[in-house]
Amino acid sequence: MGSDGYRDTFDARGGRYDDAMRRWPSVRDEEFGFVLELAAPVAGETLIDVPSGGGYLGVHLPAGVEVIAVEVADEFVERGRDHGVETYASGLEAAGLPSACADLVVSIAGLHHEDDHGALFGAWRRLLRPGGRLVAADVVTGSAEAEFLDGFVGEWTSTGHAGCYFGDDLADVGERAGLVDVAVHDGRYHWWADDEAQLAAFCTSLFGLEDVTPQLVLDAIETGPGLTREPGRVGLRWGLRALSARAAR
Repeated sequence: MGSDGYRDTFDARGGRYDDAMRRWPSVRDEEFGFVLELAAPVAGETLIDVPSGGGYLGVHLPAGVEVIAVEVADEFVERGRDHGVETYASGLEAAGLPSACADLVVSIAGLHHEDDHGALFGAWRRLLRPGGRLVAADVVTGSAEAEFLDGFVGEWTSTGHAGCYFGDDLADVGERAGLVDVAVHDGRYHWWADDEAQLAAFCTSLFGLEDVTPQLVLDAIETGPGLTREPGRVGLRWGLRALSARAAR
């Protein structure tokens, strides 16, 4: 099992992804909220964030949660460290970390760049203390989000896009990896921006889009996942499927 899909993608365009997350850090607040409501971290726990990107999860966590940020792509490792995030440079399986070193493993929207989710779940189970929790969230096979990523984003980003998404067998994948108390949750929410220009700029940078106009981006969103317009803000309709599970006691 390797991490070349994720690494290759974000060594190529991780800087632009990080630029978007730094400039407009609140756009994906509801996404982080969906995952962390399931994870329920509390003070005194150790949480592994994998892949950690530039280290965006920490500001959403309660005080007193220790974070081990695990990241593959050199660009993200450097950006995270520049912003004070102590990042463990490693493959996604984090083979160098000791067994049973964490209470919680959280993974948000990085697994669709890898094709063996079960192997990663098994690797992350090793990192959990007995009874420790795993929450992994990603795009759903056949969803409007998947079609937007593999269609519009794939056409206009330099790396292309062909994701390995979560399917209806997600619970079975988790159980085969040795996890217990497995459950699947589908989250629906928005990426909120102040206006259409900001949302288009965020998506253009986050996805590393090339040679696109803001209107082209907005049109693709509206005909794909969809837009919600409210006074003072505009939202990209989005959602992930999350696996929650535990390591056996």
